[in-house]
Amino acid sequence: MVKITGSNQPMGIHKSAGKAKKSASKSRASDRVKVSDAAGLKERAKVLLSDMPDVRLDQIEGIRDALENGSYTMNNKAIASHIVRNALSEHAWG
Repeated sequence: MVKITGSNQPMGIHKSAGKAKKSASKSRASDRVKVSDAAGLKERAKVLLSDMPDVRLDQIEGIRDALENGSYTMNNKAIASHIVRNALSEHAWG
């Protein structure tokens, strides 16, 4: 959503400023504005969210409790393996 406040005139251009009008019309030829379709973005977000796994609050609470009381253990090799695997899958190799 775009919100514009103030006068109906573009910033820096006034009716009495003939020179500003000329420079503004010259810059308009090279200026570009890309406006995204809000409905398209909303649909894309729905697709991305539907692909995400459900959050399992019981697991999150268990991990949080284990972290708080110091009993949480991590498998460093498994974590490193996942980090490397994810990094390699994101790289364009072709």
